[in-house]
Amino acid sequence: MDILLAKWTQSGDFLQDRWLSLLDIVGEDPWRLWVVGSTIVIFAVYWLYAGIFTLMDITNRPRFLRKYKIQPGQNEPVDLAKLWNAIKMVLVNLTVVNFLVCWVGYELIYKTENSGDVRVLPTFRRCLRDLAVFVVLEEIMFYYAHRLLHHKSVYKYVHKKHHEWTAPIAAITLYAHPVEHVVANLLPVATSIAILGTHVSLAYVIFALAIVNSMSDHTGYSFPWSAGSVRFHDYHHAKFNYNYGVLGLLDKLHGTYRTPGKQKGLVSRTKSKPSRRKTK
Repeated sequence: MDILLAKWTQSGDFLQDRWLSLLDIVGEDPWRLWVVGSTIVIFAVYWLYAGIFTLMDITNRPRFLRKYKIQPGQNEPVDLAKLWNAIKMVLVNLTVVNFLVCWVGYELIYKTENSGDVRVLPTFRRCLRDLAVFVVLEEIMFYYAHRLLHHKSVYKYVHKKHHEWTAPIAAITLYAHPVEHVVANLLPVATSIAILGTHVSLAYVIFALAIVNSMSDHTGYSFPWSAGSVRFHDYHHAKFNYNYGVLGLLDKLHGTYRTPGKQKGLVSRTKSKPSRRKTK
């Protein structure tokens, strides 16, 4: 136990030293850290991850990974013109929209509630607490925001753009109307961080994890090590009206949870009901 505690302490000291070294380079201005820093972190993580899968989608290589495609034959290879149009929208969201939302969030909340002593990193216990609670808060907010975007009064004006890709790929994860990007992608994360009073350094980690998780769900690949949410969300793109959440907990609560196998059965039963009514 003493050895474990010693390693825990050494890891904390190491991270604290690295954080201070970074601040010596970029400065300690909270606005720069929250607004500029957050925008850069999100942009960098997104394209580092998307770049790998986009190369795969364009070249159809390596061949041995094609067997993990969830919807075989779709985007093999990806339509370059359609991809470029999507990327232009993604770039707007990742730069202009992200920057403005980060700025507004900073002025309204982060400046006073999340910008104490930026030089002192939170404890491991605090980090674990924030991460655990964040997962719950983000699931709740994203689920209901996503359901709202599927309401018939707004779907065709906002969320329909994202669903143009019924077989998603990593690069189009943030291909969305700016209103959707704010409501469903940014606000659940930003609000959760504000509620928790999360330190800016941990916020960077949360941004990175949230992006990687969301992009994994849009890659179109389900590897042996992939989480169950990958097929879960890919099926949402294929069928639209199911699997709105991240973890699926609220989908189970509200009856919108479906697996591909169960959904096929549901479709066949719903198709058979109108025919029986007609015979009457």
